[in-house]
Parts: sequence; C-alpha cells; structure tokens
Amino acid sequence: MMTKLRESTGLIMWFVIAAFVGLIVVEWGADYSGTASSRGTDTIGSVNNEEIPLRQFQDALRNAARQQRQAGGDDGQLVREVWDAMVSEVLIRQQVEAMGIKVSDEELAYFTRLAPPPAVQQVPIFQNEKGEFDPDIYQQFLVDPNTHANESNRAFVLQIENMIHSQLLNQRLQNLLVETVRITPQELRGYYIEKNEKATVDYVYVAATTVEESAVTLTEAGIQAHYEEMASQLQHPPQVRAPFVLFPRISSAADSVAIEKEAHRLRQEIVEGGANFADMAAAVSEDEVSAANGGELGAFARGSMVPEFEAAAFALAPGEVSQPVQTAYGWHLILTEELLPADDESPEERVRARHILLKFRASPETEELALEKAEALRALAAERGLTAAASIEGLEARDPGWVNQGGGLTGLGQGTEWIISRFFESEIGEISPVGSTDAGYFVAALTDRRDKGLVPLEEARQQVEWSLRARRRSEIAGERLQPVRQAVLGGQKLATAAVSAGLEVRTAGPFTRTDFVPGAGRSSRFAGAAFQLSVADVSDIVVQNNGAYLLQMTQRTPIDEAAFAAERATVEAELLQARRSEALQTWFAQIFESADIQDHRHLFYSF
Repeated sequence: MMTKLRESTGLIMWFVIAAFVGLIVVEWGADYSGTASSRGTDTIGSVNNEEIPLRQFQDALRNAARQQRQAGGDDGQLVREVWDAMVSEVLIRQQVEAMGIKVSDEELAYFTRLAPPPAVQQVPIFQNEKGEFDPDIYQQFLVDPNTHANESNRAFVLQIENMIHSQLLNQRLQNLLVETVRITPQELRGYYIEKNEKATVDYVYVAATTVEESAVTLTEAGIQAHYEEMASQLQHPPQVRAPFVLFPRISSAADSVAIEKEAHRLRQEIVEGGANFADMAAAVSEDEVSAANGGELGAFARGSMVPEFEAAAFALAPGEVSQPVQTAYGWHLILTEELLPADDESPEERVRARHILLKFRASPETEELALEKAEALRALAAERGLTAAASIEGLEARDPGWVNQGGGLTGLGQGTEWIISRFFESEIGEISPVGSTDAGYFVAALTDRRDKGLVPLEEARQQVEWSLRARRRSEIAGERLQPVRQAVLGGQKLATAAVSAGLEVRTAGPFTRTDFVPGAGRSSRFAGAAFQLSVADVSDIVVQNNGAYLLQMTQRTPIDEAAFAAERATVEAELLQARRSEALQTWFAQIFESADIQDHRHLFYSF
C-alpha cells in the first residue's frame, strides 16, 4: 500500500491543498510571471507593513490557474481573487498573533490523527472498497515508518498539519470574537414575533404615477435639505478621473474580403467536396449557440431573422447551400433543410435551416496598425496631454466619470482595473501605457483624484432631484387620501369613503413584518404601520416612493405561545448564528478598513 501511496502523492497533494487554499494546483501553461515592468521591486504589496513577496503571489497564481482552466474564468478575475485571498489571510493571521492565540503540539497531533480534514478523507488511497473514508488505513499511513522516510509523504503529512493548525487557529479566533454575543429573552421573543405574528388589512392606494410631473415644484432650499438627508447614501470611496481614447478592434474592408473568401472556400468543400454541413458548422462556426448542434437554427418564420439572412434562407430549395451572406454579425453559409407551409399550428410559412457563421474580426495586420496608432497617440499625449493629443488626431477622449478604487474603465470591458490601481499611486497628468482589452487598444490619463467623502451636490443633483420629486409625487398622492381618512375617523366605513373619493379598497394579508406584500412590496413603512394598529383602527397616511396608502386593520393573529415554547431552542440557535455571523463580518470589515494595504499589482499584471 505504501508504494501505491507514494505513486499517488501528486493526487493527494491536489486534494489537500485544494481544500486548504481553495486555489491549488501545479503550474499551468499560461504565463503568470508578470506582464509589466516591476520597477525593481520584489513585492506585490503589503498589509500593515508586512510585505507579500512577488514570488509567493506568483506561486499562488500558478496554483490557481489550473482550477481556472477546469472551471473557466478570466485571468484578471483570477489575479483579483488570489490577491483578496492573500490579503485576508495576512489580516487574519496578524490578528491571531496579536491576540496570542496558539495551538499546542499535543492538540495538533490529536486532530491530525483523529480528525483529518474532509479533503484528506476524500483521497482515494484512504478509502475502503465502498469509497468511504477508512480511519484505520489513514492512521496506518501516519504511523508507518516508511511514511516519514519518504520526502513526498513527509511533505504530505506536514501539509495536513498546516491545514489543521490553520483551521484550529481560525476557529479559536472566531470563538473569541463571538463569545460575547448573547441573545436576551426579549430579543428572542421579538425575533419570533417579527417572523410569525400576522396581520390582515384593508387599504386604499393612490399611485404616485397618477400625479402629473407639473404638479411638483422643487425649490433650491428643498433640494439642499433633501441632499443633506440623503448624505449617507451619497458617500463615495476613493476615486480617480481617467478619460481614455479607444482604438477598437474593428475589421477593415480587406479583412471582410478575406473572411468572405474563406466562406466561399468552405462552401466549395461542402458543395463540391462533399463535406457534411453539420460537421463543418460544429468545427468552424463562430455562433456559440448553434455551433454545438451543427449550426441548427430550428424552424423560424419571416421576421425572426435579420432581413439579409431571412431572404437567403427562404429563397433556397431544400438541401441547397447559399452563397456567402453578409449581415452585421459576419459572413454566413445557410443550409435550408425544409420549407414548412402554413398549417393549423402555425399560420405562417416557416423554414428549417442551419448556418455557419464567420464573424468579422481584425486581421493581425489591422491589429498591428491599431497598436501603432495607440503608441503614436501615447507619445503625443506625453507631450501635449491626452485631450489635446486626441483633438489633434481627430479622436474622441471618453470620460467615464469618477471611478472607484478597484473599479475599471466603463466602455472597455474587463481587464482595466490595473490602470485604475496604478493611477492611485500616480501624479496627476500621468499617461498610461497602451492597454489592451477585447474592445481594443486604449490610452488613458489621470486627470483628477479624490479621497472618500460626500458626493458634491452639483454632481448628485439629478439623483437628489429625482428622489425628492418621487417623494413629493407620493405626498401629493397622499393628499387624496386625507378626506377618506377623516371620513373613516368620523364613523364611515372604509369602502364607502373610498368609493366617494373615486378609489377602491384592497385587502392584503395575512402577512408578517418581513413578508413581501402584494401591492405594497416588502416595505417596512407599510408593514410597520400595519402592526402599530389594533383591529378596526385606521392608520396615518403611509407615503412610499411608489405612492401613498391608508390602512385599516381587519385581523391580527398573535404568535402561538405553545409553538414558540416548542421551537424556542431552534429559533434561538438560528438567531444566535445570524448574530455571530454579523459580528464576524463587522469585525473583518473593521480590520480591513483600518489596515494599511499597499497594492502594487498594477506594476506586474493587467487585471
């Protein structure tokens, strides 16, 4: 068995490390050694002055790459995920050390022997014939002298110990952080009531949309007051302003001709060479949806496809392959398989067809020309500034507005976070290197930067005015309900008063404080107003963004005390777990916010 185990060491290490880090593997073919000048540094960043070595990050990235290869995903996302994981690990380890949390050798040996992690239990060599983990086989491996005489097996055992050590430290940290979380009897009862007490109400609703825009008048004083009221919603993180010029990856006329020639060549292979259309579509078509099914499009009627495609498909005889057809998507070859006449099921004529799509794409020569233009603009921008250089060249400098730290340039797709990260360490006016995304090549410039704070009123004016206008329309809608409320308070029935006002009464419930209420949504205002009422009571006017409501309680169902007593332990455990999770999340957010994190990824990677 030991020989077999030694032969399986690579597989064992895969299982163990995958569980330990979540990103583990051997080096993949992609080059993750860095893509930009390192400027002489050998660290990719630091956390509270503790450096993260570049080599360590590269190793983790190589390890993560194989999982990405299997699961899919983009390289930039991988760089971000590995960085986030490493920063989190350092922050937590620093806290463990600061709090003096330790694990004894005896504890480590005990858990290594008797409580191996699930990933280790899944290693086939430790499983019996039924595919179940066998602790006897595992412990025999640990005590066998050959295990510790073999370098690979020693490394494997060390990896298990490291994993368990980390798990124990993290568990003790969590226990310390949540040990003060308590649930009082009053909190528990309130939580249960919130989830289980129910109300049924009749209500009258006036939609904000019934109020004409012209009925709303805003004053500068009102806008200023509403802006101050919205201050908590208008906070922004650190941001930069980075206009850019894009050189899109657009195929030239010559490129289109080359693609058309390729379409003719494929048609010749099918029509004259006898190649199977479906097989050819599966092999070369660039329609990601239909290619896997041999280019099959199913049956479609006129008006379902773009005009050029549709005209060609309906003009073909069954079994005939079209000449290349150009649409906005590229060049198509179309095989009409069947013409379906109108019948009882479908009143329109249809056609069943397949197609092969060759998309428009820039040739290497066109790509090279775009890159040369981008490099030339960058050189000119270094002398004159990006806006001036773009004007001289007759190009558009797009301004995506303020961009958050960690964000990317809107309009360029994924893969521009690196330049934003770089600009947070740059001087105003810096011109970026030429960048590349699926959209094309680009050159960006840093024109402004600001710390976190409140968005200025002029910048937030549209949002503030929209919010205030929505509120005012709802308040005006609520004015229509005041006569109804006064009539009910005077003894009239809600239905009678509503009809007199040209409105209708609706019913909602039974619902709890946390339920979604049809006609009102999941609204704390609506539900809160309802549960403040006793049976037959009528509410004040309830104003929400979508309109105004007047409620009358018709039935209130208190909690079942016997059910509460029976479920008390389960509910308390549920609430305690939720409070503990909140406490951990709050704690981590606080240490992350207060940490001094230096991020130099932009010196090495485009992400």
